[in-house]
Amino acid sequence: MTSGGAQQIRLLVLAGTREARHVVSELSRDQRFDLIASLAGATPSPLPLAAPVHSGGFGGAEGLAQFCRERSIDAIVDITHPFARHISRNAAVASHAAGIPCLAYNRPPWRAKAGDQWREFDSWEEMVANIPAGMRVFLAGGTASIEVFTTRDDIFLCARALNVSSYEDTATTRFLNAMPDADPDAEMALFTKYGIELLCCKNAGGDASVAKIRAARSMGIPIWFLARATAQKDVPNVDFHDNVNSLLQAILKLGAAQ
Repeated sequence: MTSGGAQQIRLLVLAGTREARHVVSELSRDQRFDLIASLAGATPSPLPLAAPVHSGGFGGAEGLAQFCRERSIDAIVDITHPFARHISRNAAVASHAAGIPCLAYNRPPWRAKAGDQWREFDSWEEMVANIPAGMRVFLAGGTASIEVFTTRDDIFLCARALNVSSYEDTATTRFLNAMPDADPDAEMALFTKYGIELLCCKNAGGDASVAKIRAARSMGIPIWFLARATAQKDVPNVDFHDNVNSLLQAILKLGAAQ
């Protein structure tokens, strides 16, 4: 209950991004809201959130809908990674099944500037097939992309991701178990160290991993992106936002209605 006696609004925040931490931090100071944050559990040591955390999956859309019913969730707030389309689809389906709204943040992608050498591909397989033999490649596409790239033994591959400690370096591969660096100069030094000629990654947008994009731009290194799946914006119970402040304002309107 709030200090005025009104029932709190219970929100399930699908998190895991920098924007989600910001939104949770802001809402945690507003007594109108009772928060539960959800993390997929893929990151070994996630940064703390200012709310109780549910870690792991829900068992698909049906399981998520049941979770919302059991926990008396009033609304789902989807602030997941732009490539986490599966959980976003589940959130839309579950919110409809549970009869509650879903407010979703759709992070804008990075945009090319004059002089950028950018290409987009619909799959990692298509991207890998187009890499010229002998190219020195830096891969920042997550663990799931590595197996596709290691099928090419005629390129040099430096792959950075979490949970790659099981991979062993070879004469033509280097595996870095690390998060993206926030400093473009550090990323430039890394690219220089390995003589990188091509950056392959997802067009995630945002600020959390943009340093590698700025570094590649400064060094004139081409960037090949995995294209995003098209977000479904015709779902009647989902309120989409391309701006975090706009999303926050929409959530606060729920509180104002109490």
